Amino acid sequence: MKKFGIDLSRSVLVPKETKVEYDSRRLKLTEHQLQTYYRTENAPVIFSSHKRQLEMRRRLRTILPESRVVSREDLSAKALDGASCVISLGGDNHFIFVSHFLDATPIIGVNADRIRSHGGLLSLDERNVEAVLGRVRDGKGRLDLWPRIDAFVDGKPVGRATSEILAGERGRKDMSRHALSLNGGKEEEQKSSGLLVCTAAGSTGWFSAYAKPFARGRAEARWVLTEPFPRDRKYKLRTGAFMAGDRLGVRSLNDSEGLVSVDCLRDAPFPFGSVAEFRLSEEPLRVLGG
Repeated sequence: MKKFGIDLSRSVLVPKETKVEYDSRRLKLTEHQLQTYYRTENAPVIFSSHKRQLEMRRRLRTILPESRVVSREDLSAKALDGASCVISLGGDNHFIFVSHFLDATPIIGVNADRIRSHGGLLSLDERNVEAVLGRVRDGKGRLDLWPRIDAFVDGKPVGRATSEILAGERGRKDMSRHALSLNGGKEEEQKSSGLLVCTAAGSTGWFSAYAKPFARGRAEARWVLTEPFPRDRKYKLRTGAFMAGDRLGVRSLNDSEGLVSVDCLRDAPFPFGSVAEFRLSEEPLRVLGG
């Protein structure tokens, strides 16, 4: 962690559509028609969130009038050329999505609706956004480096995870089979519903159903076997951690439709005999806050 200032005049704002905006575009319905579509009991909650998100978007545009706006639908690495930082306005899933387009460019996570969104990865909301962005502008912001995981299948890169990677069968009802090893050591054959490999940032999510979350301060990642089979088998490599320079190897024994899924955003085929490798990325996610 270090103090960090940035030229916010070259920042890029990437807002997420509200559910009302998304459904209106997707279904070609007016807001009045959506009131009926959402049913009476759901409509007030959805439209209240819609208004809070629009207000947060308006507020950010007031604080950063010089910031360039790029929609989620138009987001690409090219669209972010020249950006001093990227401001993700939405929830955790949107933050993770935006992070996939970033190498060294810092990101700022702003929760668009604190009432309805958990925002575990987002340090800013309507209570502190103006103060924190002011400190960033004055060179008093905080830059944190969040480890990410690079994934490879048969030697080819298939994605970089901000949160987690699942290695298993596409259909979770199918038994996942693989042989696991660390740094080329002895393999252990395992059966389960899948192998979950997680960063500290992602450990409060899916991973937390199987193991305790861990702090973001250390450069490490962890894995856990989900629903191991048989239930009482004592797998030596059921869970563990790896650091910079380590390699977690997974040889697929899947006989249906194996995959390696990176943040549930990018899927790579992982058929029988394929070998996946996971290691800490040399490009951590640079996260700006106050």
